[in-house]
Amino acid sequence: MNILILYDSKFGNTERLATAMQAAMGSQHRVSSRALVSAPTDAAHYDLVLVGGPTHAHGASQPLKNALHQLPSGSLKGVPVAVFDTRFRMPRALTGSAAGVAAKLLRKAGAEVVDAPESFFVTRGSPPELDPGEDVRAATWAHDVAARLSPQWVTPA
Repeated sequence: MNILILYDSKFGNTERLATAMQAAMGSQHRVSSRALVSAPTDAAHYDLVLVGGPTHAHGASQPLKNALHQLPSGSLKGVPVAVFDTRFRMPRALTGSAAGVAAKLLRKAGAEVVDAPESFFVTRGSPPELDPGEDVRAATWAHDVAARLSPQWVTPA
């Protein structure tokens, strides 16, 4: 399976999660990971796309929103995606969720969101850091999302 992990990361936490995900799936799949700085024009060529970023001001970071807003409507038609974010360990109603915003924008581009948005937690320090074990939890989540995909989405090798 060809998997693409796209992320925005202000303090390095989301990048650390993406690296853990890539390492966890790399022995079974072809996995690419990169910072999301513009619309991912090649995302439609992957069997699974994971998109993540930090939660800022109750929603997605500006770079994440900008890149996903640039996607033309229908450009990801049928592409399976799953979204994740980093945020403080508080109720989502209080913190918001970058993953929720990303899921909406990806659906507008035609993507098929195949899993509920997932949050990974950071400390309230300055700068915030990943809570212990969140990189392992992220690796497990990504591996599980890939394992649950229906064969109908998988491109033959």
